[in-house]
Amino acid sequence: MTTFLLVHGTWGGGWQWRQVAEQLRAKGHQVFTPTLTGLGEREHLVTRETNLDIHVRDVAAVISWEKLNDVVLVGTSYAGLVVSAVADQMPQRVAALIYLNAALPANDKSMLDTVSSDRRSAVQNLADAEGDGYRVPASLVLDTGIEDEGARQDFLGRMSPHPLPSLLQPIHLTGRYLDVRRKAYVLATKKVSHHFRDYYDWAKRQADWTAHEIASYHYPMITAPDLTAELLMAIAE
Repeated sequence: MTTFLLVHGTWGGGWQWRQVAEQLRAKGHQVFTPTLTGLGEREHLVTRETNLDIHVRDVAAVISWEKLNDVVLVGTSYAGLVVSAVADQMPQRVAALIYLNAALPANDKSMLDTVSSDRRSAVQNLADAEGDGYRVPASLVLDTGIEDEGARQDFLGRMSPHPLPSLLQPIHLTGRYLDVRRKAYVLATKKVSHHFRDYYDWAKRQADWTAHEIASYHYPMITAPDLTAELLMAIAE
């Protein structure tokens, strides 16, 4: 049995992992899908102080309170920073780090430092105009790849405004997360955005990383849950 801890990205929630989690559990694995503070069913908890540190504490607390070891820690999108910081704090508890179309961390840089200046301006301007200066509306969600219009609208309707402080706070790492023995980057190959291709190419050049592709848009757990579950199990094994 493998223990998976799946962490969602910007605007999302643990609900996004439901289909993947069900498949992993059907194979006998243990799965946790926490929702970060201020998002999903925890949207009502957002404050002007909801930052990256709080999201890191959300995930680290699951590992601590559930007494988990040998965790396969998976982060998508913004959660690439979250899982990196968690693994940096407790590398001895993490068996594998998987970045699923996720941001790779750059020490002392924030999530918004990894995107274009136009994208950063759009995030800040929308937060100022529509989110009281600290919440980023979900209108900036990347292409979902969901073909059915009803399903797409349902998905978008469940996305939450994202706490801006978490995207502006720089990450500070000791480098201990790189001690995790298995590290993998997965690139969603349909409509690649931001620096995801660069991250994939970098991982491919590293001797202690593996690099993989998945035929999906930015949300493979939604549009390709079967492929996602299979790939996570293959990397974990």
